[in-house]
Order: sequence, then C-alpha cells, then structure tokens
Amino acid sequence: MAEKHIILLPKADYWDWVRAARRYVLRFGVNLTPDPVTAARYLYPGQTVTVVNAPGGYPNQGNIVQWFGYYYPEANLDVVEVTNVAGLEEIFELRIQHGDRYGTQTPATGTFRLRWPTDYADVSQPFGVHPEVYNQYGLPGHEGVDIRAPMGANVYACADGEVYRVHDSGEGDAYGRHIRIRHKEGYRTVYAHLMRVFVSEGQHVIAGQRIGAADSTGQSEGSHLHLTLKKDGATAANLTHFPRDIIDPTPFLLFPGQEDANRPVEVYPWSPGRCLVGLNARDDGTFTQADFDVVAQARLEAVKIEENTTIQDINRLKQVNSALFIMARLHYILPQEKVEPAAWLARIQPDMQRLYQVGIRYFEVHKSPNLQSEGWNTSWHSGGGFGRWWLDVCNALRDRFPDAKLGFPGISPGGQIDGWRLDAGVFLEQADEAIMSADWVGVNCYWSSDQEMGAERGGGYYRFMRRRYPEKLLFLTEFSNVNELENLRVKGRQYVDYYQQIKDYPGVGAAFANVMSSRNAYGKQRWRREDGTLTHVVGEVGDRDF
Repeated sequence: MAEKHIILLPKADYWDWVRAARRYVLRFGVNLTPDPVTAARYLYPGQTVTVVNAPGGYPNQGNIVQWFGYYYPEANLDVVEVTNVAGLEEIFELRIQHGDRYGTQTPATGTFRLRWPTDYADVSQPFGVHPEVYNQYGLPGHEGVDIRAPMGANVYACADGEVYRVHDSGEGDAYGRHIRIRHKEGYRTVYAHLMRVFVSEGQHVIAGQRIGAADSTGQSEGSHLHLTLKKDGATAANLTHFPRDIIDPTPFLLFPGQEDANRPVEVYPWSPGRCLVGLNARDDGTFTQADFDVVAQARLEAVKIEENTTIQDINRLKQVNSALFIMARLHYILPQEKVEPAAWLARIQPDMQRLYQVGIRYFEVHKSPNLQSEGWNTSWHSGGGFGRWWLDVCNALRDRFPDAKLGFPGISPGGQIDGWRLDAGVFLEQADEAIMSADWVGVNCYWSSDQEMGAERGGGYYRFMRRRYPEKLLFLTEFSNVNELENLRVKGRQYVDYYQQIKDYPGVGAAFANVMSSRNAYGKQRWRREDGTLTHVVGEVGDRDF
C-alpha cells in the first residue's frame, strides 16, 4: 500500500519550491500543497506531512511547527529546515541517494529511533514541562514522556537492546516497578510505573517485544507509562540541560503508523465495514412526515432516536430504508438535584424494554455528562463519579438486556467553563475505567470554520479518541457546524466532505449529524424547518456520490 504523505511548501515562489522537490516527488510518489489546512485536514493514522520550514514561509500561521502542534497535535511531522530553494533540493537529493523518504537514515540525522511503547497513541505529559514541580528534584522539567497506558495495558520495548536493570517492586523507587534497557550508540530507555515485568536482567529484547504491563506504581497518579531516554555522556558534552544524561525522547519517537509494517494492525469489529451516514432524529422523539422525507431525500444510512420514539415511527423509518441502522439514546433531563442510578433506571427501563423488543440493540446511555445541565455537580461531581454511576446503570441493564450494546456517551469537548462544563480531558481521565468497560464509545465533534473542521480540537476530535481508545468501536454521536452565520448549502457540502473523510476511518460505526429537526433549539443546525420545508443540507447530502 502506498504511504500517505504530503509535502507542505511555502506559498511565496511556490513553483520554484515545486521544481526543487520534483525528483523527490517522482521518487517517492508524494503529494504537494502550499496550504497548511489542506496538508492537515485529511489526516489518517500513518499519514506524514513533510513541512518545508523556510524563514517567513507561512505568514498566516507564523511558527508553522507550533501551529501544527496546536491544531493538529496528532500529525506526523517531517520538518525540513531550509533557508532557500537550493537548500531544499540538496536535502532531497541526499534522501533520494539513501532511499530515505523521511531523512531518518542519512548520516546527518543518525539511525536510532524509538518505536511507540504502548497501544495508545496519546501523550498525557510531554518532556520538559512543569519546571515548578520538578525543580525540587534538581530537574529543569519533566524528565520523560508520559504515554497513555490503562492498568494492565501492554508495554513494548522501543528498540533492540539488553535489559540491564529490573526493579521488580512497586516500592523503594520513584519510578516504582520499572525496566531499564541499554541500546546501541549509548542510548538507554527506562519504562516506569509498571504492574508486571515480563523480562529479566541480562535478557536481549527486540523492538516491539512486550516487556511489561502498565500501572501507577511509585510516585504516580493514575495508570500510564513514563518513558525516559538517556544517552551516555550527553550532560558532560552539553547535549542536554538535564542532569544524569537525560535527553528528550520526542524527536526519536515514531508515532504509531510511522513504524514498519511488521506490527499487526488491529481490525475493528463493525460489520458494515465503513462509517454510516447518520443523523440525530428530532430532539423531542417525535416524527412528522417532513422528518421521514429528510431520511429519504438525504439517503440516510443511520438514525439515532430518542428513548420515547414510538414503535409506529420506528416501523415507518424501516419502510423508508429497510437497511437503516437505528441507535437509541437513553436520556431524560435531570432535575437540579441528585438522581441515583436506581431512580434513573426506573424511569428509563420501560422505554428500553419497548425498543429492545423491536430489535434495537445499540444504546447511548445518557448524554454530555460533563455538563452541569446533564448532571455534573448534582448527580456526580467528577468523571469518576459519573463512571461509577454509569457502571451501576449498565450492570443493571445488562442483567435484563443481555444482547444490548451499551455505549459510553459522547462528552462535551473543550476546556473548563466554571459552573457549566468540566474539562473534557480531565473528565475522560477520571472516567477511564468505565469507558474501558463500555461496548462502544460516543464522540461529539463540533466546529465553526473550515480550519476547525479538520482540527483535532474541533471536527477531528474523533482522531484523539481513536488514539486514546484504539480497541474501542466509536460512534460520532453528535457532529455539526455550529456557526449560525454559515450558508446552509455550504454547510451541506461541508458535511458531505466530512462524511467522506471518515467513511473509511478505522473503527467508526456511524456519524450522526445534528439535527433532523427541533421546535425551539439548535438554530441553523436543523435539517428541516418547522413549516416542513427541507434545507439545502438535505439536498447536498442526498446528492453525494458514495
């Protein structure tokens, strides 16, 4: 399979840069663009953006590497620092001579690389941050990289080498139970906070070999892998400002997808084999003829209904499209007081029983639980509190409905809003145990511009969730362009692009846009008006060629 690879070139004197890259493009079969958003917008696992970083090359973005780090932190960047066109041609010629697409094996850059050490492509704490915390230990900042690894998750060796130390106890060391491996060229790696160790001192290991299981032993809060990289003599040679030969592992790490093809690729068990084109039904659970017209004319493949939708309306949906995938959200508006799982179950179980009897099996249990309006600060006060509440609910539902596929609900993405929303990242970290037990995980994605649509902080939020939960089936339980000023025809074309973008993305079952219709809410997110007329969004989605 051809590698997914694009080169970002400065827009000024673009065709001069193109000529400098011509032989490299022909040799490796690479795409070109002068637009950073185009380069980043359709990122998939394993795609690399070669950024030609020339002085003043990207005036609208400023520091282009920092721009990618903010808007597209998951991007695999191959940064080529040059001052002029001739310099780019020289670097690319060297790569061609060595057959070295990304410049990882040329004499100038060396050959040592670190394979990703977990199954979770998510960094929770980068190298060098929080000097105010680490100064008390004589360190100028965090001395490694913290990588997501739930309790018991596999930990792999980053490179070939010899195990020279095993501390097989959770006590007596800040790293807790940990492994140290010596590699070529004087490099050494440390794998800390482990639950179990699967190797012994003196043992030779190879890159990608399972060496341990993750935990939070030692001075750690929450299960993760702490990875430290050292190079003999680095401190004395002034190659690092850290003591004890500690260096930054980030430039050496190969983000998952950059490694060779020997590591098996996970196959996600979603029978249609691609992401279905879906829509959230009318928000009060009812249907009119206009709503069925939306389903037909938009050629929808999936609809998410509310728990109070009638059997008659479900049957009519199936008449419109006999193959329609129907998911139900189990939800009712919580009062501003604590609601125990038993009380919630008593309210919701009759509706679930009715839906289950007609064959619906996929259920989103609650919605946006990090919002104050949906129970945060009343029924629960943290992600962990909701996780325990959610597990109590689901354990009871599984006893009664054994074939039901219960999903952890999509959360409201974004940072802390006091009195309104708990930070999404904090909430996920706290609720991790419950999420790992879910049959599937919901994801909510919103944006208000083309740039935000492709950014991981906006429409691309599912990419972050895929890295965080690589083994989980995902559903985009809500997505939309929330810009009230956006032309609806343009918005419809944008949705087609979005559906196309995620159609073959691994492990996403369906994407449900907001919203079919509503009496009072959602503004220009509605696909049909209250007088029954359909918006341009319906026609644009219906005219798609897939």
